[in-house]
Amino acid sequence: MREWSSHSYEKISILSDYLGQFARATQRAPNRVYIDAFAGDTINLLKGSVQQFPGSAELALGVTPAFTHVRLFEKHRARADALRSLASGESHRSVEVIEGDSNGRMVETLAGLPTQAPTFAFLDPDGMELHWSTIRTIADHKRAYAKQMSRSKVEMWILFSSAGIVRMLGSNRSFAEQQGFPETVARLYGAWGPWQAVWEARLDRRITPGDAKRAYLFLYMDRLLELGYHHLLVRPIKTSRNELYAMVFASDSPAGSRLMQWAQERDRVRPKPDTLFGVPEARPAYEDLHTGWRDEFPLDLPPWVELG
Repeated sequence: MREWSSHSYEKISILSDYLGQFARATQRAPNRVYIDAFAGDTINLLKGSVQQFPGSAELALGVTPAFTHVRLFEKHRARADALRSLASGESHRSVEVIEGDSNGRMVETLAGLPTQAPTFAFLDPDGMELHWSTIRTIADHKRAYAKQMSRSKVEMWILFSSAGIVRMLGSNRSFAEQQGFPETVARLYGAWGPWQAVWEARLDRRITPGDAKRAYLFLYMDRLLELGYHHLLVRPIKTSRNELYAMVFASDSPAGSRLMQWAQERDRVRPKPDTLFGVPEARPAYEDLHTGWRDEFPLDLPPWVELG
């Protein structure tokens, strides 16, 4: 069991809405694939209350029409065992729990999945665990088929913590380098270059922490554009005072983008521990802040230098 604040409930609620729409939109396909790179706990508790809510794996297994292929990654043994118990009655379809790091096992897992199937990947790490090499592997899984048949690549919904990068790199270069933090960020982007220039400008106080946070996020979205994902949506997940992280949706399907925008903009309940009944709250309309962001950014950024 794991305790979560209401912002995590909001994220799961958006995921639930989108998975339902994804399944209905692809119901004529003979196969549908769901990939969860950080499947986590099967029992989730709203912090400060006794209210439970389903995890991403339970949501995916409950979608109608069903995903025919489900792959759940979890590196913690107890959680992986709980996921296996959750999936134990799913003999009528292909459900596998992969115990281990999704970064190291994604290639072999994708090799056993149909490339023709509509595929959705939920990439929800706790922090900086997701490597760009994994993003690229997922993007390439259906690339040849999608190009040949005018279909979509794997859709992804990715947790990206630009605020976490600001905190990790901090204002003490020597300490960050001693801890290996720049290498962690380089794996996150799969490259050196632009994000380092942002960090340097922050260290020199030429830009604010807020400027740096936005730049880190938009640079990540730039990388997704380079992979051919031309429909990008980003939804900040916030407390009442601060942004915790952003959820980035990547698709090359305009229909998928419209469905995710609908899911993100729906009025939804963010339950509070001291209330008996949740009241739906209006969610903000989507704003495209990414397009053209470099034109307004006060730095000229260098090209990417790919990791070897």
